[in-house]
Amino acid sequence: MTLKAGDKFPEGVKFLYIAYTPEVANIKACGIPIPLDFDKEFHDKTVVIVSIPGAFTPTCTANHIPPFVEQFEILKSKGVDAVIVLSANDPFVQSAFGKVNGVTDESFIFATDPAAEFSKSVGLSVDLPAAFGTRTARYAIIVSKGVVKYIEKDASGVAGSGVDAVLAAL
Repeated sequence: MTLKAGDKFPEGVKFLYIAYTPEVANIKACGIPIPLDFDKEFHDKTVVIVSIPGAFTPTCTANHIPPFVEQFEILKSKGVDAVIVLSANDPFVQSAFGKVNGVTDESFIFATDPAAEFSKSVGLSVDLPAAFGTRTARYAIIVSKGVVKYIEKDASGVAGSGVDAVLAAL
């Protein structure tokens, strides 16, 4: 299945994440991964999913995620209830990536798509060399009340999945 604008967001999607709390704010502190049930948490909300092939990689760290962090208040002012940064990395790496980016808002979530299963199921995975395996591709999705309003996959760069494109689509 290839997901496109106008489609109903798939049901039963679950990611994993470590919720931010002051007790696990230190980069060396580890929380416990918990499920993020998309249907339960976001069925009546507007959510931006921004996917990256890997935390701490050059483009993701320098160009892709920091602008979302910097413009989070603008995203919220345009009706976004949550931003989910998604990667096939494990939830501990994703949690550390959020901490390094200075994110402390519970509605800015660094989650994992285990084995890129969700991304594969909607045609948004990428096969990288064996050392990396199958990953989430670089993409952005805006889901509003269970319907995909915007979806863009980038083959290179962040033109379609970056914060400017997402803001323009809101």
